[in-house]
Amino acid sequence: MKAIRQTLVALALIALVLSWVWTPWVAVVMLAAIGAWLFWQLQRQDDAAAALLREPESVDRSFDDAMAIIRARLKEGEQSLRDRDAEIAQRKQITNAVPDGLFLLDNGGRIIWCNQAALVMHSLDAFRDMGKPIAQLIRAPEFARYLDDDTQPEPVVTLGGRSIAFHLERGSEGARLLLTRDVTEREKLDRMRRDFVANVSHELRTPLTVVGGFVETLTDLPLEPDERNRYLQLIANQTTNMRRLVEDLLTLARLENDQLPPEATQIDLALVARDALADAEALSAGAHTFEATIAPAHLLGSVGELRSALGNLLSNAVRYTPAGGRITLNVAARANGEVVVEVKDSGVGIAAEHIPRLTERFYRVDRSRSRETGGTGLGLAIVKHVAQRHRAKLEIESTVGGEQHGSTFRLRFPVSAA
Repeated sequence: MKAIRQTLVALALIALVLSWVWTPWVAVVMLAAIGAWLFWQLQRQDDAAAALLREPESVDRSFDDAMAIIRARLKEGEQSLRDRDAEIAQRKQITNAVPDGLFLLDNGGRIIWCNQAALVMHSLDAFRDMGKPIAQLIRAPEFARYLDDDTQPEPVVTLGGRSIAFHLERGSEGARLLLTRDVTEREKLDRMRRDFVANVSHELRTPLTVVGGFVETLTDLPLEPDERNRYLQLIANQTTNMRRLVEDLLTLARLENDQLPPEATQIDLALVARDALADAEALSAGAHTFEATIAPAHLLGSVGELRSALGNLLSNAVRYTPAGGRITLNVAARANGEVVVEVKDSGVGIAAEHIPRLTERFYRVDRSRSRETGGTGLGLAIVKHVAQRHRAKLEIESTVGGEQHGSTFRLRFPVSAA
């Protein structure tokens, strides 16, 4: 009753002010409204009291007990309202935490409600765009067709440089729930997977074709011993290329899928560098001049992974440096504690636009020349992953043309890895 009296006084004051500002009939209307509202409140309390008195156990109750019960029930009603408001706030918080966009649409496709992610994803305004048809806000023909026809496939639409997938749940009462999801990364991964399968198929098709052709020749034609041996050697070379490709694929898959850090073994990097240099000299077969400055250096990590990284850098230098060129290997422990491995060559160099993509799988600057050299196109991708697992930084510098043409590949291992 106290709250009713306070409300009554406040509304009466407002009515008097309005009657003074405008016309007296406003005060009459306001006072009539106040009276009606007050009558309704009293009627509610009277009905509650009557219902309470009709209960069998109310015969022995006093008036004070009855009023106490009424007040308790009113408090229960208020608490129920507070609990419902808290539940609504909690559900709103949960829906706003969902990274996907959620829209509740009426049977005309107008927006009834949406979460925060939907506003951000589609650049909408909660006040301006609420109640508008969603087809006017998300303009894409395939989405509009999907919204009107449930037999249409779920579309993936490019909006603002991002790929957005749509899924619509149609309710029985006409209301519909629309879910929108940013699948840009998923589309990128799918495209990489398709490219990867296509590249592997292409890389394996060429040596398999060569091997198959030579096997048919050896089977169908009478050949001289020397010619037969030459064909067998070519088959062996192509088989070696395929085996190297499979081994590089397995190495790269292991590096990409292994979430654990590399084994913390103390490594004599100078010894690993000398072994990799010996293999590079054997691959060169005297066609290049090698220079090496290998200082004592120690790291914590995986011997096999570091051996693979250095071997790939040196073998790339051999393959892409013309005969008579120079290849330099430097291993140094700097005064600040970091360890630096540097491989330089005097090849033709790499144009600047290609350098950011050199560590992609199967990326080649010159496909025809790369096929002649016998590389798999996975070497620098392996180097990149080994560097990441050892917290090292891969730096690539290259100059095309001029007297200083050539490329430099540098691995910088931080103090924490030394």
